[in-house]
Amino acid sequence: MKNDTSIHNNPEWLDANLTLRCLTPADRTAHEEMSKIIYDGLPDKEMLIPMTKEEYDDTYTDENEDVVYGVFDGENLIATSSLLHDVRAYSVNSELSEVLKHKCIEIGESMVLTEYRGKGLMLKLNELIKAEAQRQGVKYMLATAHPNNTASNTSLKRLGYKVIKEFIRAGKRRNLLVMEIDQES
Repeated sequence: MKNDTSIHNNPEWLDANLTLRCLTPADRTAHEEMSKIIYDGLPDKEMLIPMTKEEYDDTYTDENEDVVYGVFDGENLIATSSLLHDVRAYSVNSELSEVLKHKCIEIGESMVLTEYRGKGLMLKLNELIKAEAQRQGVKYMLATAHPNNTASNTSLKRLGYKVIKEFIRAGKRRNLLVMEIDQES
């Protein structure tokens, strides 16, 4: 996993009792447990496609270039967002044929525990993802969100994403969202 050394543990946008850092392979279990808590608490399981064991295996290795940002309340992981390099799943979308010829990443595993929502954590974490993608020379950022997931869709649109279409991913309805990164910013 890659570590973004440009981040500060206590940025001004974060409540004083919370900390920010890049996750490491040692944080894998905490990430999986937080994802399970969120998924199990959803009244509509369509809202989240959790990472598979294989995806966690791929992300949580020292060799991988993925970056996972985490917000902690003490020792407890309360929010994550991931910059994921494996975008092969998007190749089924003909609308992306030109986009996928360029360096792309996916924002994934963007989630916040229920009791910490409404504080803009998802948007701030995704702004970090965008800045890291820009540093890595990424041309396009890809994402999916359930069409009825207002928080995720709003956060992604505020970041600069555009909805391309609705489609089925892993058997669940999703908006396909794409953002071109301006390398001059």
